[in-house]
Amino acid sequence: MKYIKLMVWGVSLCISNSILAASVEDYSRHSDYYNVKISPDGKHLAVLVNDEGKKKLAFLRTDNFELTFALNSNNNGQPADYYWVNNERVIVQVVQSRGFLEQPINMGEIFGVNYDGSKRKMIFGYRSQGGIVYSGSGGFLIDKLAGDKKHVLITKQSFSRDGDVLPEVVRLNVYTGKERRVKRAPISYSQFLVDNDGVPRFVVGADKNAKTKIFYREGKGEDWQPFDQQIDGEFTPLAFSSDNQSVYALKTDPEKPKGLYRYDLKTSTETFLYRSEIADPTYAIKSDLNEVYGLRLDEDYSSYIFIKPDTQEAKLHKALIQAFNGDSVEITSKTQDGKQMVVHVSSDRNPGSFYLFDTETMNARFLLASQSWIKKEQQASTEPFRLKTPDGLVLNGYLTLPIGKKENLPTVVLPHGGPHARDYWSYDPQVQMLANAGYAVLKVNFRGSDGYGESFMEAGYGQWGTGIQDDITLALNYAIQTGVTDKDRVCIFGASFGGYSALQSAIRQPDMYQCAIGYVGVYDLPMMFDEGDIKTIKWGDAYLDKTLGTDKAERIAQSPARNVDKLKAPVLIIHGKDDQRAHFEHALALKDALDKKGHPYEWLVKDKEGHGFYNEDNILEANKAILSFLDKYIGAKN
Repeated sequence: MKYIKLMVWGVSLCISNSILAASVEDYSRHSDYYNVKISPDGKHLAVLVNDEGKKKLAFLRTDNFELTFALNSNNNGQPADYYWVNNERVIVQVVQSRGFLEQPINMGEIFGVNYDGSKRKMIFGYRSQGGIVYSGSGGFLIDKLAGDKKHVLITKQSFSRDGDVLPEVVRLNVYTGKERRVKRAPISYSQFLVDNDGVPRFVVGADKNAKTKIFYREGKGEDWQPFDQQIDGEFTPLAFSSDNQSVYALKTDPEKPKGLYRYDLKTSTETFLYRSEIADPTYAIKSDLNEVYGLRLDEDYSSYIFIKPDTQEAKLHKALIQAFNGDSVEITSKTQDGKQMVVHVSSDRNPGSFYLFDTETMNARFLLASQSWIKKEQQASTEPFRLKTPDGLVLNGYLTLPIGKKENLPTVVLPHGGPHARDYWSYDPQVQMLANAGYAVLKVNFRGSDGYGESFMEAGYGQWGTGIQDDITLALNYAIQTGVTDKDRVCIFGASFGGYSALQSAIRQPDMYQCAIGYVGVYDLPMMFDEGDIKTIKWGDAYLDKTLGTDKAERIAQSPARNVDKLKAPVLIIHGKDDQRAHFEHALALKDALDKKGHPYEWLVKDKEGHGFYNEDNILEANKAILSFLDKYIGAKN
C-alpha cells in the first residue's frame, strides 16, 4: 500500500480565513458546508452550502471546480439530504420553514434535478404533480437500486396521528415522479432492509408496548413472517451479503454490548464476527458489493475494526486513517469505478473537512472545511476516562481542559440528552466555547445511555432522578479527586434530558454545585404523559412507563419542579416556546416553583424555537447568557 499524499490546495466558495482566536460568535454559527458527494462518473461534485442561514445545493466540475448550477432555497423550501442517482441526476430531500418554527421541517418531499439545472421537478410529496401521491405522506430514500438509472426505492410514510398507518416501500421514477407500491410493512413505526436486488426482505418496528418486532420474507412475492422467534436476543439486520444468502446483523447478549454476526438465512446458523467489551458498534462499513468489511467503534476515542482486512476497501480506509493521524474518517461517496472518493475527516478539535481522494495516485486533495474560521490548533483536546460504579457498571466519559491549564479549574458538568443517547469523542461547539472561556468540561455516559448494551441502558430505567444522577456525581468526584476541578466552582449545564439532569443533580447534591443551567429541559415527570410529542405516539405511554417507572409518587419525587425546596444553586432557564418534545409547560412549571420559593433564577425564552435553538441570533444570545451566568457564579477569570 502506497503512502497517502495530502494536498492542501482546493476549492474555495467565499471561505473566511480569520486568524484571531475563536469567539463566542464563532461557536454560535452554523457550518458553511454540510456535505460533499461525487457523481458516479467522477465528473461533478455536489456541495450543500449555507447561504445566509438557508441551504443551497451547488454543482461543480471536478476538474476545475467551475460552478455549473446552484439549487437555491426559497420561501417554499430548501435542499437538505441529497443523493446522486446517476451521472446527471440528484434527488433532494426538501425541508420547509413552517410558519411558527425557526428550524426547517422535513415533510418527506423529494425534488429531482440534473447537475446543470435541467429537468427540475418535485417528484414526491404533497406538492408533486406526478404519480399517485396522497396528502400527508412523506418519502425517504431506502435504496438507489444499483443498475437502475431511473428509479429508487423510498419509504412512504403517512404523517397522520393515527399510529396504525403502515409504511410502504415505493418504487419511484426520479424524472417523472411516477410511483409503484412494492410492499407494505406489517407493523407501524417500522424500517425496511432491502437485499441487493432491491427486494424488501426485513422490516423492524415497534408494537403498542414499545417492544421491537422483526419480520422477514424469503423473496419477492412472499409474505412477511415473524423473524424474532428464530433468534435469541435483540437482532438488528444491517446489510445483506453480496449473494443475498446471509445478513449481517447486530445482536445483543446478556450483560454485554451488541456483537456483529453473519446469519445464514437458509441454514439459520450464525457466525460471530466481533464484539467490544464495552461499546456497541457505532455503524457498519460496507463495500461496493454491500459486504460489511469493518465497523466504526467508539469505546473511548473513535476507532475502526476491519473484519476483512485484506480487502481493497479495508486497506484504503486503514491508510486514510493513518494519513489523518487517527482522526475520524468517513467515505461520503465514491465513483462507480472506485477510483475517486470524497472523504470527510473530523476530530475533537476539527468540526469537519472534505478531501477528494484518488485511489490510484493515493493523493488526498483538500476541498472544503465545514467551519473554516475554527482553527484546530486553537481548540482544546478532549481526553477519555473510565470509571466503575459501586454496583459494577463501567462508565465512559470525557474531560476537556482549557489549553495550557490542568488543575484547580472552574468546571462545567455537561450531561447529555436522551437519556438514551451518548457522548462521543468528537467536536462539540459548546464544549470548545466553554474551554475557550477557561472552563474544564466534564461529560459522562451514565447508566441508561445508548451504545453500551441493553443491560446498561436498562440499568437507567426508573433511575432518571437517582442512579443516573449518582453516576454524574461519581464523574464529578473523579474530576475533583484528580485535581482538575476546583470543588467550590462547579456548574452543571445540559439540554433536554441534560437540562433535567442539571436541575435534578443540583437538587440531589445541593452542596456540590454553585449554579445550574437547564436548556429545553423536562422538569416535571408526570407532565410528560400530558404535554409534548411523546404522548402522541401509539407506544408513548408504554415507553414512559418502562423508562420512568410506574410508581407515581416516585415520579413526583424525581421531578425538579416539585422539589425546588432542596435546591441551593441559582438557575438559568433557557427554552423555546414552541418546543414539542420538552414542552414549554415544563419551563413554566419550574419558573412557577422558583417564584413561589423566591429562589434566584434567570430566564431566556424565544418564540418560534423548538427543541434547541436554530436561529443564529438566538443561539448567540443564549451562549452569551450562559457565559455571563457562569462568570457570575464560578467565573473562570476570578
